Amino acid sequence: MTAAAESTRVPVAGGDVRATSALKQRPAGEPGRNPACRHEVSRSPNIADRYAVVLQTLSARQRQGVIAALSVGFYDGWRPTRQELAAYVAAEFGVKVTAPPETSR
Repeated sequence: MTAAAESTRVPVAGGDVRATSALKQRPAGEPGRNPACRHEVSRSPNIADRYAVVLQTLSARQRQGVIAALSVGFYDGWRPTRQELAAYVAAEFGVKVTAPPETSR
């Protein structure tokens, strides 16, 4: 397998920017079912990763709302434990969530 890069110019205010995305070669497989190249999306860590157990019971819209509250709170110095976030979710949405205790790092 070899890796390739695809590059395009993206117009933005103040000039063009060159956007590059990595393409990963894959075996061809059946025609039309398994393309030879796919865009790989890398996932970077996010603020909600450690609260996945608490957030899994929420709808996508509720989850995004809690993540937004976590993001704003982060800059205000709010670093809730899983139990504190579960209490926040219960108060905000009326959803009972049992969060396992945090493990020391």
